[in-house]
Amino acid sequence: MPNIEIEKKFLLQPIKVECFLKINSIKYEALEVEQFYIEREGKIGRIRKINDKYFLTLKKGDGLVREEHESEIDQSVFKNILTKENPVGALKKTRYKAKVDGYEYEIDEYKGNLEGLVVLEVEFESEEQAHNFELNDLFKPFVIKDVTGDIRFLNETIAKGNLKGKISCEDIYKIET
Repeated sequence: MPNIEIEKKFLLQPIKVECFLKINSIKYEALEVEQFYIEREGKIGRIRKINDKYFLTLKKGDGLVREEHESEIDQSVFKNILTKENPVGALKKTRYKAKVDGYEYEIDEYKGNLEGLVVLEVEFESEEQAHNFELNDLFKPFVIKDVTGDIRFLNETIAKGNLKGKISCEDIYKIET
């Protein structure tokens, strides 16, 4: 049976996430993430390094509910894939994970060309839970738009533009929201 990911995604104003979390006394975990997107036979897969762990992920669909298959791989497999394949997208970010109101908030602060881009994701156990979700008041003033289902804000889309040097943080915030 496939794993289902039910997730809402919000574009935030550029903020210094760690500072925001500390000022508001929100406990968090910071993870350093490098993601690469590989295309094979018309399908896109993602490999990524999170701190000192490595993962291979395949996703299917878009919007609020998507199918997701993720498995941990070892460093040699990760390096082998990067050596033998030609990534179609890449990005780096710090992901801050924090429990807020019983939900896990994942706030991504992008690096490099994308520095300044900040996105908040919240995962749910059911579609009903997602539809009834109310964002914590601390975050509301920073939300530009709910971008759930907008393919322009998928990490894959952003990573493809980033690798080709065709997109920057400024470009993303210029997208009509």
